[in-house]
Amino acid sequence: MTTFVPPARHLLKAKDLADARYFEHLDVDDLARAAGLSRAHFSREFRAAFGESPHSYLLTRRMERAAALLRNTDRSVADVCFSVGLQSVGSFTTSFKRTYGVTPTAYRSAFPPAAAGAMVPACIARFFGRPPHNSTNGEDSG
Repeated sequence: MTTFVPPARHLLKAKDLADARYFEHLDVDDLARAAGLSRAHFSREFRAAFGESPHSYLLTRRMERAAALLRNTDRSVADVCFSVGLQSVGSFTTSFKRTYGVTPTAYRSAFPPAAAGAMVPACIARFFGRPPHNSTNGEDSG
């Protein structure tokens, strides 16, 4: 029987950095520095603790955020690419297709346009659904 051993705090610091700042130009060296380890040692420890390489983890965070932006906004594919911290639309498209099985454009087309999901806040709907303030609905007329 194996027991769960939580990852070391220094590895969690690096993982938290990737989660919080995926949209910046981060690389494995930045994550290793956050953990206070050499790149090679950090990569080995990270893979042992989390089951994937630091680069793969960071790329997965970026792809997840890109997918959410493609589903929920009308931003261009290039804008989504740069918004998640990637520098090349071509490599973004390749990575996205490897992750989701379709190109970013095809992925987006499988969902309704973002404008269709725009919600009107209830307070605004109530305000515009009310009769004008000067109306008393005939209650005050004698």
